Amino acid sequence: MGIGAFIRFAKECGADGIEVLDAFLYEPGVIRDHLPSQATMAAFLSEAHTALEETGIRVHAIAVSNDFNHDDNARLSVERSKIAWGIDLARELGSSTVRVFSGNPTSSDGAELVRYRTIDALKDLANADVRLALENHGMVFATPSRLDSLLSPLPSDRVGVCFDVGNFLLVDQDPRLAAAQLPPPFLVHVKDFVAADEGGYRSLAGKHYVGCRLGDGVVPIADALKVIIEKNGDRPLCFDLEMECGEDGVEATRAGVAWLRKVLAQES
Repeated sequence: MGIGAFIRFAKECGADGIEVLDAFLYEPGVIRDHLPSQATMAAFLSEAHTALEETGIRVHAIAVSNDFNHDDNARLSVERSKIAWGIDLARELGSSTVRVFSGNPTSSDGAELVRYRTIDALKDLANADVRLALENHGMVFATPSRLDSLLSPLPSDRVGVCFDVGNFLLVDQDPRLAAAQLPPPFLVHVKDFVAADEGGYRSLAGKHYVGCRLGDGVVPIADALKVIIEKNGDRPLCFDLEMECGEDGVEATRAGVAWLRKVLAQES
């Protein structure tokens, strides 16, 4: 699905806005160790602007799949450049937020290096008009304390959290407690899991999960969102669906938008 079809699908589902993934600018399965070409960018932007104007959908975030779990300086330079490119794309599409990542190191030594690289890059790239939202993603920097170790040295008005409700289960954390411990997020990802005997995602404690429709799983979505909304106060906040339901993804997304609207209406 191209960006134009995605925007029109979001409109059809009843969404108000979208998070644009950089995956739209890469061929499926290609290692993203480079920036998209100018020709690819031009075609993407033309298609996106046409669909956005046609539907009235707004872009509330850009997602950049950067990863500082690399030792090669040339690759690390590319990972920094991805974020800078995402900031430029956010300005082009009228968004104020870029979702970013740290990395997924496998050792404590590696974790400290990734932490240093992430802080160094985000400090350099943080700016006044586009905020950076660091997602709780991976097996290391996905707990409240580890997220805080990244965020505390950075300006809180420009670098904050992309709070993925489901990802906390993958590090065996309760998202309700995480919401209470972390500052109000810049962006929220909503998804659900059911427990599985094997396959899918495996948590640090060895539990297995697979994606499901919102409300059908074990993620305490409504309770976590209640904490987030109360803490957020009257500040604007965007909620993104992240449906990992395989072949059921299209219908699950349609149902998910309606489900999430109902939950948010109850909490407002």
